[in-house]
Order: sequence, then structure tokens, then C-alpha cells
Amino acid sequence: MPIFTPVESKSTAGRLFHAGIFILLTLGAVTMLYPLLLMVSGAFRSEIDENELGLIPAYLTDDDALYRKFLEYKYEQRIGELNAAHLSRDYAFSQIKPPATLNETAVRDLRAFIAEGNLPLHWQALGGSSGMLTIPKNLRTLRQRVQERFGGDVEAFAKGTGTAITSWTQVTLPPPEWLSSRYDFESNALHAEYLKLLQASPPAELRLVTPTGTFLVQIAYPRYGSLERFNEALRLNLKSFSEFRLPRRVPPQEQAAFRSVWLEYVGSELNPSFILTKSVEPATYQRFLSKRYGADIGTLNQAWGETVYADFSGITLPHGEYLSGQQRRDYRAFLDTLPPESWELTGPEYAWADWLRQQYKTGETLSQAYGGSYSNTEYAWPPQDQLEYQYTREHAGQLRRQFAARNFVNVIDAVALEGRVLWNTIIFCTLSVLAAIILNPLAAYALSRFRLPGTYKVLLIMMAVMAFPPMVTTIPIFLMLQKLSLMNTFIGLLLPTIANGYLIFLLKGFFDSLPRELYEAAQLEGASEGRMFFTITMALSKPILAVVALTAFNTAYTLFMFAIIVAPEQDMWLLPVWLYQYRETVTSGGVYASVLLAAIPPLVVFLFAQKLILRGIVVPTEK
Repeated sequence: MPIFTPVESKSTAGRLFHAGIFILLTLGAVTMLYPLLLMVSGAFRSEIDENELGLIPAYLTDDDALYRKFLEYKYEQRIGELNAAHLSRDYAFSQIKPPATLNETAVRDLRAFIAEGNLPLHWQALGGSSGMLTIPKNLRTLRQRVQERFGGDVEAFAKGTGTAITSWTQVTLPPPEWLSSRYDFESNALHAEYLKLLQASPPAELRLVTPTGTFLVQIAYPRYGSLERFNEALRLNLKSFSEFRLPRRVPPQEQAAFRSVWLEYVGSELNPSFILTKSVEPATYQRFLSKRYGADIGTLNQAWGETVYADFSGITLPHGEYLSGQQRRDYRAFLDTLPPESWELTGPEYAWADWLRQQYKTGETLSQAYGGSYSNTEYAWPPQDQLEYQYTREHAGQLRRQFAARNFVNVIDAVALEGRVLWNTIIFCTLSVLAAIILNPLAAYALSRFRLPGTYKVLLIMMAVMAFPPMVTTIPIFLMLQKLSLMNTFIGLLLPTIANGYLIFLLKGFFDSLPRELYEAAQLEGASEGRMFFTITMALSKPILAVVALTAFNTAYTLFMFAIIVAPEQDMWLLPVWLYQYRETVTSGGVYASVLLAAIPPLVVFLFAQKLILRGIVVPTEK
């Protein structure tokens, strides 16, 4: 009986009542839909914006947010690396502001400098090649290149690089710390592919390592804190840290504090590959090495590795090339024997100043071209921030697609590289479905067809077992499988999950509704029980079998606790177990993406079986 009659429904009160009900139902739907939409939105995020609650990630519509997103990708969530490159002092990527103006001339010059300068590889670092939780594009590319190089043999890669990895998902490369005196770049297949990828990448994805920026991040910011204390301690007159430049040569004795901190950084923290010598004859270096190695050139060649000098007179002073191992330690020891006035720093910022001097000759000409005020080219800083901002504006669509798909691509790559997980899940789900639609119908057919004594007692026992939570039976099943040596096997996973009391009960009810005359006619024709089972019972039970198959698939596909107990070895992981492990290594965005992708197979199966499932629910009721 309706609450309102047709006449009352057309009244103002009736319409308001119906509108109120409609609004309440709409609000209820929204409260159910909003968390799902938040999860979907979270799958497109990374560390910089994972705590935002908007349904649409800001970088998809806001160019400034996209710029910050690109910086997070390029500098690999390391704010110190960005501060060193930009001479800034930001504390989080979310605080970064884009350049106030875009100097097209400066950006064009920087592109030309990188393209024409023939910069040493150790003056640059490749952005997006190392990830903490979110795997960036260049790291995925690096993994693919190494995998192709070794033909997919991860053991050969581990042996060749001296690592102890067991999966391609473990391949990673921390950003090379070219400027650090404690870092040594090892020459192996992984680093070789890294350098090839670095040379093939666009300039905006390259980071120019700078002694000035590293000095500020490692010494000035933590030691002095504020600009005022920094100016006071070093007797400078800077308006901001971005005006500071680390001098190429040691400050004079009159600037004792500045000289002391310069020597501290250059003499102990800076890689000697960035230190040249001025007014020093090569013979001085040769005599030093001859004395250090007892005039035995063979001992030097052996210590330096791949060198084949015939005598010490063939050795020249380093000219800015990267030094490693014993060669670097020998050069550092040689520098310590020289007066600091003979040292001169080299690096991208100094090469940039020299390049500008060749292009513009004077600071006045440079000021006119750049629209600033430069007393000389030494104070012009490589405009990496403007190059990055221009790149994000020119490639906005490409970057948005890249960042939006990143978490999903990472999940697919991880599953593909962990090939056993995918195959284990497919095999187990297939076996579970086949076993469920064969064994359960056989048991139900026997109970329905032959009217066995105690049929309902058997059904009652089956249903009663379902009253106990699975945790109660897990330990006994575990002990039995352990004694039968079925741990970490598909049989061990499959046997305890094949028979299902509820499905047998459901199937028996459906089989009872089938006409008995069909079986009697088949018997008159001489049909066996097996033929009647498959040609009559199973043929007429497709709707209910679809329900059984879907139930078995969902049970197998979501099996977690039992699977991790019975098959804990990584080679036997199912998808739910892998997802549990995967969530420990990614951000919340990666977790959301993995859950959404994992939800696709059950959804597809349900959509394909929808009509059969509905028939399986309706037909037995009608009959």
C-alpha cells in the first residue's frame, strides 16, 4: 500500500516528500561513491600530492602543479639536490614556486651550452633514474635495457655486477654523487647503460652538478642557518643565497674565515676530479708518483687498474676527467703537497661562465641580452629552473599522461617481472574453477539422484562446518599438509578449497528441481549415469554452474591468509600475497593502482557471467 495516493502525490506536500526521499538516496549514493573516487584519484598521485583530498589531481589542470610534479620526478624526491641546482632553500617540493619570468634567451643559451659544450659525463646526473617508492620512467627504461642486455637472465646480471638481487624489480641505481670525495663510480653493465641513457635524454632531464650548490647544501645551510649569519661569518654582503658563488681559487689570507671554509670543503669534501692545478709542471706530478711507487711503473699500472704507462714521463696532470680508485687517492695526496693557491676548481658553473664570456664578451653585453645586471659572466648561474619550466609548458600533455599512468605502469611492470606471480594466480584460479564445477556437482548429483540414507544429515554436517571461521581449521590443515609434504605446491593450495558445503547444498536444490522423467527416458535409451550426468544434469545446470564457477574464482582469486601460510615461498606467491608485499615498497598511490588493477579480472568475469548468474538465481526459485 503506497504512502500517498495518486492525488496526494501531486500535492505540494507529496512532491516535497518525494524530493526529500530522492535527496536522501542521492546523498547515500554519494557517501558510498566518494571513497571509491578518492581511491581512484589517489592512484594517479605520488609523494608530492598523496595527501591532497581533491578528486582531480592538481597537476592535471594546473601548470604550476605540473612544474612541481616534474621537479619531484627529476630530483627523485631529494629536495637537497634541487636546492643545490637552483641555489634555493626549499623544504618540500610542494612549496616550490615557478620562475617569475621566463628568459627565453637564457634558456636557449643553456640548451646550446649543453649541446655544444661536450660536458664530461661526471658533470651531469640523469633525473628520474632512481626512485624511493614511486618508480620513475628513466629507472624503468634502465631496467629494461639491462634486462635486454643480459637476455632476461637475472643471475647473470647479479654475477656481472656483483650484486645479490633475485629479481629485476630489485635493480636500482642510487644517484651518482659525483662531487663527493667518498663516492666511487664503479664501471659495470648497469652504470654503462646509465651513461648511455644519460647521453640520449633531453637537457631538461639532466642535472648539472655544481660545487657551489653542494657547498651551500652541505655546509652553509646547516652550519650558518640564516643568510645574516652566513654574511657575518664570511664577511660577505649577499642579498640572498642565490647570489653566492664558490670562488674558483682559494680566497686570500685577508678573508681568513672564507679561506678556511673553502679549504675545508675543497680539501676534504670535494672530489679531486673537480680540482685542476695551475702553474704546476707535469714533471712535479711524475716525480711524486715515482717516489710514491718506488720508481716501479708496473706497480702503478697495477694499482691504477687499466693503465699501461711505459714510464712515469708519460703520465700527465688530470684535466678534469673523472678519477676513481687509487688514481684519485694518489692525485688527492699530490694536491695536499701543493700550496692551495695552485688549485683551481672546475665544473659546469665555471664552464658556463667561460662559455658566456665567449658569447657576450662583457658583463654589460650579457646584462643587455638577459635583462639583468651582471658585473661579469662569473655571476650568471645556469638557468636550470627556467629550462625545466619551459620544458613542462612545452610538454604538458606528455608529462600529464606520464605521471597519470606511472603507478599503473609500475604495477604492470612489477607483475610482468615477477612472472611467477601472474602464472601462479592463473593456474590456481583455473584449477579451482575446474575442480569446483566438476567435484561439487558430482557430490550434489549423488545426493540428489540416489536419495541416499542420511542425505540431510550429510548436508547438515557440511553446512555446520561453515559455521566455524576459517582460522579454526587453518592449523589442522597446515599440519596435515606438512606431514603429506604438500607445502608450497598447487595441490596443497587446491585440496582444502575444492569442496564447498554451501555450493553442494545449492547444487542439490537445483538438481532436485530437474524433471525426473528426463532420467527415466535416458535410462530406457540405455544411458549410463556418467552420460546422464554430463548430457542432462550439467547441460541444464549452466546458470547454477556459472554461480559456482564465479564463487570458486572469487575464493581462489582473493585467497590470502591460507595462501601465505601454505605457500610462503616467493616462487609460489599468489596475487593477494604479492599485493601485500608490494604495498610495503610503494606509496599509497601505488597501492591504490595495484588494487584497482587487481579488481579488473573479477569485474570482467562477473560482467561476462551476469546473464547466467541471474538465471541461476531466478530459475530454481520459479521451479
